[in-house]
Amino acid sequence: MNIIFFLFLYIQMCFAFDIPQTCKTDLTIDKDHYNVTKTYNTGDAIPTDAHFDGKGNLFFVVFGRNFNGYYYDVKVIKRNSSEAETVPGLPERESYSIAVDKKESKVYFGTSKGIYAYNYESQEAILINKPDIQLNSLLVDKDGNKYITGRPDGFEQLYLLAGNEKIHYKGFDALDEVAVDDKNNFYYIREEKFFVLKSNLSHSVYIGNVSYEGLGQITFHQDNVFVASKTLSYIHKNDTGPMKRVSGTPEVTAIAFDRVGNFVLGTKGKLLKYEAKECYQRKN
Repeated sequence: MNIIFFLFLYIQMCFAFDIPQTCKTDLTIDKDHYNVTKTYNTGDAIPTDAHFDGKGNLFFVVFGRNFNGYYYDVKVIKRNSSEAETVPGLPERESYSIAVDKKESKVYFGTSKGIYAYNYESQEAILINKPDIQLNSLLVDKDGNKYITGRPDGFEQLYLLAGNEKIHYKGFDALDEVAVDDKNNFYYIREEKFFVLKSNLSHSVYIGNVSYEGLGQITFHQDNVFVASKTLSYIHKNDTGPMKRVSGTPEVTAIAFDRVGNFVLGTKGKLLKYEAKECYQRKN
């Protein structure tokens, strides 16, 4: 009788240790689980256009409104810091765009009064070109070439910068958002439709529908491309659609990944930092 009892108890203990504990996560992307680990408050402003540099610093734009009207500001959260600081040296009351040149390890700020570069020694922005180049957004490809968008005819258009000259890219008119990946493929949103123009093709390919209400960002991590605009959706670069939606997010306006795969999401009043969490499952 005692032998049977101890055998039963032993079996129950084995099964007890084998049962996986509940893995509570804030959101899941494919098979990866993430939890919010930090919150950076931005007051009543909305974070947009967020980018990590190669040193782990996070640069982003905040867009808000006060008694003087609408305003923009460029902030940086330095590595191992929990406070956002304004980047000095930029013109006041301008709209901004941020681009990171990974090849040269530089950070650029695009404004309607010229392009600025971040000086890591003085920790301020310095004008690097003539201030008469007006732009709405700024991009840098893997080779260090700069691209800007502008609205000369009322529609957003894409240009390659050659010194102070602008070369119009035909077929990129009426853009809402545009980004270039590490293989010089251009991804863009037009009328809530998502397209890609790959570097080895002469025409764009439709990927799928996305939400867009005036604020959003396209970014990349490993082999996925992400669209943050109210909802968060993504797709593998080799897939043709449709987009996959990430559940459990707030209404998002920005997204940026760091070197280890953690990321931030921008939403009204704050930036949320998500870090990966291991969820162990029982193996049969």
